[in-house]
Amino acid sequence: MQFVNVRLLSGDVPATIRFWRDTMKLSVTYSDETMGYAYFDTGNGGIELMSRDGFADALGEVTPTPVPVGHPAALVFRVDDVDATYAELVARGATSVAGPQDRPAWRARSAQIADPDGYIVELYSQLG
Repeated sequence: MQFVNVRLLSGDVPATIRFWRDTMKLSVTYSDETMGYAYFDTGNGGIELMSRDGFADALGEVTPTPVPVGHPAALVFRVDDVDATYAELVARGATSVAGPQDRPAWRARSAQIADPDGYIVELYSQLG
């Protein structure tokens, strides 16, 4: 078994595409806003976006999936400089959740931002 990608269900696919493409600067492999779908290559796997309604329809559900409360998932990205990357992403319009801080128990420095659907994007680097 091989992990291929994570699928994020979105209530606003165009805004979420802009976040992952323009803010996070991920490479778009395929995108169709009308269909409510996009795929981004991260180099290690992919991030797939799909509209909540489209996914419910694919499963044969009559009612769309509910909008999650809180932060439904966290996607973690290792970066060389948490502070610089965090500042750059916030300057591009990312929503800040928690600024850079050392987390000795995790042996990491991390910061968190959120995409338009509330998914957390965590930036981290190992502490020395």
